[in-house]
Amino acid sequence: MSIRIDGTNTTANPGITGGDADTGLQFGTDEISFVTGGTNRATVESNGNFTIENGNLVLASGSGIDFSANANATGMTSELLDDYEEGTWTPVLAGESTAGTFTPDSSTAGIYTKIGNIVYCQMTCSGTVAGASGLPTVTGLPFTVASSASVGGNAVFASGSLQYWDGSGANFMGPLTEQSSNFLYFHSYDGDSSGNTNISNGSHALYCCVTYRVA
Repeated sequence: MSIRIDGTNTTANPGITGGDADTGLQFGTDEISFVTGGTNRATVESNGNFTIENGNLVLASGSGIDFSANANATGMTSELLDDYEEGTWTPVLAGESTAGTFTPDSSTAGIYTKIGNIVYCQMTCSGTVAGASGLPTVTGLPFTVASSASVGGNAVFASGSLQYWDGSGANFMGPLTEQSSNFLYFHSYDGDSSGNTNISNGSHALYCCVTYRVA
């Protein structure tokens, strides 16, 4: 394809074009705009900023924004921001020893946001459990927990027999992630394991948020 300089320097007919009269480079005062189909898509501004006027910055899988020009903290392992995602997930209440059957009600829902290798999840898990035993668990996390990370999440509000509170604030129920898994398990704490609340058949509801690391 030949390149010719024959435009009138507008978005409809940029100053430098190829075969298409409305696709090319438009020149302004100390700036250059990239035009396709008669629309300004991006501009190199006079201050050096690169502005996307119309459209998104799309990166190939595995690529991202590299912050390696910045100073590094001790222990730094990566300075590449290579993922952002948000969406929904479906929490399923079960038992750690025996999963049982969960029948959700209409309020059961989960949402998540993933930035890099950190996932932030919120959930309402409400419905009826049958045939489950052991500590309460919630399966269905949108991403598998990293093999090197088994960490706690935020405090949880629970209803039904899972509710565990002695009025003094000494006891609580909280979610934990399990390494290389896609579930949370919940435990209560009063200084030893004797206070753990096991799941029972019937209606339950768990409301919580949790942040965890993925591989």
